[in-house]
Amino acid sequence: MQREQIIPVLLKYLPKGSEDYAADLMLAYAIQLRIKNPRLSKLGDYRPPTPGNSHRISINRDLNPFAFLITFMHEVAHLLNFEKYGQGVSPHGVEWKREFQIISTPMIQQRFLPDDIQYALNRYLKNPKASSCTDSNLIRALRKYDPHSEWLLVEEIQDGLLFQTQDGRRFKKLEKMRTRYRCIELDTQKIYLVPGMMQCKPLIT
Repeated sequence: MQREQIIPVLLKYLPKGSEDYAADLMLAYAIQLRIKNPRLSKLGDYRPPTPGNSHRISINRDLNPFAFLITFMHEVAHLLNFEKYGQGVSPHGVEWKREFQIISTPMIQQRFLPDDIQYALNRYLKNPKASSCTDSNLIRALRKYDPHSEWLLVEEIQDGLLFQTQDGRRFKKLEKMRTRYRCIELDTQKIYLVPGMMQCKPLIT
């Protein structure tokens, strides 16, 4: 694709002003960007080149623009990791962390993000985890910019109330155990430790 074809697509999903940087990366590395329906297990992924295909990055279409941009940079860091070190490198090892920090620097310097997200991202970049969706401070900052939704975080549900996860399982929230919550699954009566950052929907009894 040419730049004039890429920019209108990126403008649908990215914060205004960041589309040129993203387009530069797509053109430089011949990235095929695929917009996917929401997936429960991941926000995006990277696939290395195969015969007939160049680098492929997919991102969920339901992300707000700032989450979309951060996820895109996360996956580009995987691409750079692959380009420099090949298949054998750890997906989220020190090499990937370094590439993610480098690729995110222009995004921060050019202030594509609101101050609260930028602050949370700066903290996250000191030691990036496998996914931005596991960093509680970054999640809370990004969620402020989501469209209104019936979905909450497990940590926002009061103890003793019922909720349903995105895969349809129903739980009763019991008590906090550090970053997770002790919950009982209604259908099986089994106890689970559920992450506080997991999205859920309150159930009305």
